[in-house]
Formats: sequence, C-alpha cells, structure tokens
Amino acid sequence: MYEHYKKGQLISSTFSEQIWREIGVELSERNRAQYTIAQLKGKATRLRMLWRKFYDLVYKRTGFGWDPTTYTVTASEDRWAEWVAANPRESGLGKKGLPHFDLCTEMFCASVATSNIARSFAMPPFDNNDHDEVDVSHPTMDTGNPLSSGAVKNPRAARGVQRKGGQSDCSNRIVSRF
Repeated sequence: MYEHYKKGQLISSTFSEQIWREIGVELSERNRAQYTIAQLKGKATRLRMLWRKFYDLVYKRTGFGWDPTTYTVTASEDRWAEWVAANPRESGLGKKGLPHFDLCTEMFCASVATSNIARSFAMPPFDNNDHDEVDVSHPTMDTGNPLSSGAVKNPRAARGVQRKGGQSDCSNRIVSRF
C-alpha cells in the first residue's frame, strides 16, 4: 500500500479497483495467499483504525510516548491504569505494537481529521455564532525525532480567520521528515 501511496495513487483515502488488484497480486506473490478486493479494503480499514488508536494516544494524550524500537506506545503504569479504566476494550494497546506507525502516519494523516475540531457526521453541527473564537491549535512534532510527542500550541484565531501557524499537524510532521 505504501509504495502505491508514494506513487500518488491514494485518492480520497482509497485506491482504485485496479490498484487494489495490483496490491492483491503483489501480496499473493509474497505470501502465497489470495485476497479479494473486499478483503484487502477490510484489512486496510482495520490498519487505519489501529493506526488511529496509536496516533490518538501518542499525539493527543499527555503522558504517552512512542518507543521506535518496540513500536509500542509508552506510559507510566499509573497513566496506563487510568487510561485502561476509561477504555477497557483497548487495554491490549499497551502490549501491541505497530511496526509501520511512521509510514501509516504519512499515508493516512492527510485523509483523517486529526485536529481538536474534527467532527463525526453523527455529531450535531457547530453553532454558527461568528463572534466565537475557534481553537486552531495543533500538536506538532519535534523535528529531531519524527515520532516524539512534544506538543506546541499555535495561537487562537477568530472564526474564519486563521493566523500564522495554522497548518495541520499532519502536514507539519510530514514536512519535518524531509
């Protein structure tokens, strides 16, 4: 998937049917297993969902970090216990790794809403009061380590007016890697 992404073939968070077929052929040559396009799309969706869980822990929660050697999220025992108590179905993330977290971040970040104003379609719309301020701050990465979790806040802006530094957190991370 990543190789096809680098070729610019990921369009609106998915690939064309032809590209999925190519991915299926490449996987069958490597793994000697046949996958349907629906199976490949399902695997990609599950990978994106797992990446999103790791991403949210590393970039949106304080007290969590990333270990690039073991490909796991790190936190103190107290912080894990607190988080697991609030998210019991996700308790396995403390031991589970995601070896290609950096590649997934590069590939999925552009198509996944990641800021604190990200909205689900099931959520009610924002109140359209133009005098309210909207927080446009985004976490950014330490350019020395693309998987560090140091967050820097950008200034607030009035609704409809974005001030300097309002680029998305994903764009900042990808640019800092090159």
